[in-house]
Amino acid sequence: MQYNGVNGVDGFIKKVKMDANRALLYCAEYLQGKIREQLSIDSYDTGNLARSVTYRQVEDGVVEVGSALEYAPVREYGRKPGRFPNLDALVGWTARKGMITGGATQKYNNLHYKDKGVVFLVARAIAIRGIKGKHTFWNVYVQEQENIIKLFNDLMAKQ
Repeated sequence: MQYNGVNGVDGFIKKVKMDANRALLYCAEYLQGKIREQLSIDSYDTGNLARSVTYRQVEDGVVEVGSALEYAPVREYGRKPGRFPNLDALVGWTARKGMITGGATQKYNNLHYKDKGVVFLVARAIAIRGIKGKHTFWNVYVQEQENIIKLFNDLMAKQ
């Protein structure tokens, strides 16, 4: 038995899986582009998060779109109050915002005492209030879900 030039049912199933995975990766690339675009619009800092968005196939039929940056989950989901954030990480942010005169690449311990105080106050505010999540990845996915399904179906119909 032959289906579209493929011999046997096993060959047909293998071809459908390959076509579906190819279409799924194309949809993930589309979603990656939309997330990057939204992060570029929303971004208040360096743009590193938008550039870091990637996708990968985890297994047949499963693709992840995300970022490996350490602060990506905090920006997406937020942070509960209770613990102080990393002071060294806040040095760069406060320097880029013009809150301190020290360089963005310095360590907290090497800062002038006035700059240390500013960084400490920001850290304490985060520890007390937490950080509200932006949910950009999820919001873009929900917004684009119909387009992704349509794109996937169109790609599968062309196979």
